Amino acid sequence: MTRTTRPSRRILAAALVIGALVAVLAAPAGADGLNDERSPRIQIKGATLKASDKIDSSADPAIGKTAPRLVGLSLAGKKVSIGNDGKPRVVLFLSHSCPHCQAEVPRIVTLAQQGKLDGVEVDTVTTNTSKSLPNWPPSKWLKREHWPFKPVLADDGRLRALTGYGGQAFPYFVFVDADGKVVARYAGELDPATIATVFSHLAKGESVFSKG
Repeated sequence: MTRTTRPSRRILAAALVIGALVAVLAAPAGADGLNDERSPRIQIKGATLKASDKIDSSADPAIGKTAPRLVGLSLAGKKVSIGNDGKPRVVLFLSHSCPHCQAEVPRIVTLAQQGKLDGVEVDTVTTNTSKSLPNWPPSKWLKREHWPFKPVLADDGRLRALTGYGGQAFPYFVFVDADGKVVARYAGELDPATIATVFSHLAKGESVFSKG
């Protein structure tokens, strides 16, 4: 009679470990923890910015406040952090389904190609992301538009990044100086001339509410 040999528990455990490693290596690059192009959870380091109906003016209560640091995953699934690094910056929140965002993105791309945004870092956050909404996924949309600013931070399902910066609509611009202080916020579309002017003032350390 032939006796059937059963693998030992150690052999089974080793096989399971090897199988898990193969699965990890076979997974798409950059897919770690990113679900439906949303971060599992955005971490907010620092005081959040309050929402306000005065964000489009010099009466915005967030002006002079330190912008909090955001930590999450990029659209490529890699850890990314947005916060002060000694350079003026704009934190821009975009939603793939928002028609105003879809209109604004090509304007900004053109301005960047013309060098009119030089001297200012642009940090992009995709928010309000959902498969059930039009123009999904945001990664393909931004690639199609030749969006030049990377990495792009993916907001989580509870929109913690957007609400952490006091956002209630999009596109949502938060202008931050080299010291990490908020100098202005704006919700909605901006025309190219205004964008270029504001970026120029920000790069020079001037008030973004200055004329000219």
